[in-house]
Amino acid sequence: MIKKIIKNILPYFFVNKYQERKDGVKKTYAIYGSYHDALKDCPTQNTYESKELCCMIGDKTSNYIKTLKNKPFLAEAGNVFLVNVIQTYLLDYSVKDITILDFGGACGFHFFETRRFFGHNINLKWLVVETPEMVNSAKEHRLENDELIFVDDIKKISNTIDVVHSSGTLQYVPNWIEYLNQLIRKNAKYILLNRMMFNENDRTFITIQKSKLSDNGHGPLPEKYEDKNIFYPHTTISYEEFNKTVIQNGYDTEWNFEEQSGSYRINNEKIIGRGLLYKICE
Repeated sequence: MIKKIIKNILPYFFVNKYQERKDGVKKTYAIYGSYHDALKDCPTQNTYESKELCCMIGDKTSNYIKTLKNKPFLAEAGNVFLVNVIQTYLLDYSVKDITILDFGGACGFHFFETRRFFGHNINLKWLVVETPEMVNSAKEHRLENDELIFVDDIKKISNTIDVVHSSGTLQYVPNWIEYLNQLIRKNAKYILLNRMMFNENDRTFITIQKSKLSDNGHGPLPEKYEDKNIFYPHTTISYEEFNKTVIQNGYDTEWNFEEQSGSYRINNEKIIGRGLLYKICE
């Protein structure tokens, strides 16, 4: 019995379970065999289905919409790539209509910035795929409109998709390759993936990430919320496996650019932050 107890508690003296931004500090992080094993070990459960988190992001988005009416116009750095891809698509195909699938697009932050940038020079249809709780929050905040639609399942989208966009989402879903393949099957002309975190060592592994509630969504934490630590499973994906999956399904890599999203140091893995743009082979 004593040996069993020692065996169970010993890893907790030597392994830091929680991945956090600690540049220059060497730690060993617990690696989990599955997303669900990591989820069971998280002090906060189903974080991305949390009503508090989703309501806070809805509040942040509503507040940010108000700031977009002011000048000078401020843009989130990662959205520069998205705006460029939209412009490239419009020029390549000589059109003014574009339909975007935004996987993990929260309460539509990327839509509101993009719409502000283009004004009324294009006809935009923006489909955000999110958790049911986030979809409820977006609708309760009255963020949905004729151009911006929220759905809780990729399979519910029957529209022809021109551009797939996802910013820092695939590493937080239970089965990244399943969702990636669903996005690929939409046969969009372009797939833009921002804020990805990859392993240049050819292996995929799962840890628990720790962050602040305030780190989620764009803008400062609204006054009615108390900041706190939140935890969720995080999959660091093999870059080779990820890239091969997209290429083998009929896409070429157009851009490959560095991102700050890979600033975590996890054990002896070779972690990189990357953004990727793929174009369908025609």
